[in-house]
Amino acid sequence: MEEKAVIEDDGPIKDVTIWATLDGHVAAPRGDLVVHWFRTAIDFFFSSGAKETADSYAVVAESLRGGRDTKLKDVRKNWSTLADALRQHPFYAAVGFHEPSVDEDEWVDEYGHVGSQHKGRGGTHTELSAFLPGGDRIADPVFCAGLLDFLATALDGANPVFARVDHLNVHDTPDLEAALRRTHRRYLRESRTYLRGYSWVTGVPSELAARLGGAQRVADTGAFHAVRELRGGGLLLQATETLAGYDDEAMRKVFRALAPVLPPGIPEHDPARENLRIVFEDASGV
Repeated sequence: MEEKAVIEDDGPIKDVTIWATLDGHVAAPRGDLVVHWFRTAIDFFFSSGAKETADSYAVVAESLRGGRDTKLKDVRKNWSTLADALRQHPFYAAVGFHEPSVDEDEWVDEYGHVGSQHKGRGGTHTELSAFLPGGDRIADPVFCAGLLDFLATALDGANPVFARVDHLNVHDTPDLEAALRRTHRRYLRESRTYLRGYSWVTGVPSELAARLGGAQRVADTGAFHAVRELRGGGLLLQATETLAGYDDEAMRKVFRALAPVLPPGIPEHDPARENLRIVFEDASGV
C-alpha cells in the first residue's frame, strides 16, 4: 500500500507536501513519535475551526497481514481513541479533513491529509506525511516559516533519517532517489550514510550533520535562509524564505552545500516525473 499525495482536478489542491522518515535509531518509541506527528499536524494546520476542515475521518490499519482496523469520524472529538491506535505503531494510518456533508454517502473533497506508513522490509522505517493546500501562501513568509516550525515541533525528540518540504511533488520518494535509479530499500538502508535528497526544506540526520561540520558550518555556506537544530539530533535546513522563492539558483546552492553527504552518481531523467527538482551532476565531483 503506497501512500501518495493527491492533487485533484477539482476541489482543494494539496500542493504542499511534508515528509519525514524515522528508523530504529530514535530515543522515543516510534509509536509515540507517530502520535506526536499527528497531534502536531492537527494543531498546526487543522485547528482553526474553518468550514473546510470542520469534519474529519481516520483510518488505521494495524498490520499489512490483517489485524485490527480502526475507523473514526471527528478525530478531534475521538482523539484519545486515535492516539491509542497510533501508539501501537500501525502499518498504515491516515487522517483527512473536509467540509461537513448532510449526506454521509456524498463524496466531499478532502482539504488536507496526515499520514504514516511502514517502509522497508518488516517496517524498518516509518514514513510520516502531511499534505496541505498552499496556493498563493507559498509566497507568504509567515506561512512558510510555519512549515519549518511545524517540522521542528513534530520532530522534536526524534533524529529523523530524512525530511523534506516540497511544492507540486506528488511522489512519496525524493526526486534524487528516482534519478539515481537505486532501489528504495537500499536508500533506506543507507540513509544515515548518504542523504536521500534535498528540497526547499531538508532534514539531515545527526551523523550526516556532523560530517558537514555542524549547524554553524552549514549556515556559513550561505545556502540556507534558516538552519534549525533538532533536540533529538539532526538539522532542518530551509533554503529560501518562501517556497515560491526556491528557484534553480537556490537549488544549486543547496546541492553544493550538501554534496559531501549526497550519494554518488550522475542523475538521469525519469519519464515518470515531469519536473525533477535536482541538479544533474555527480555530487562526488563537487
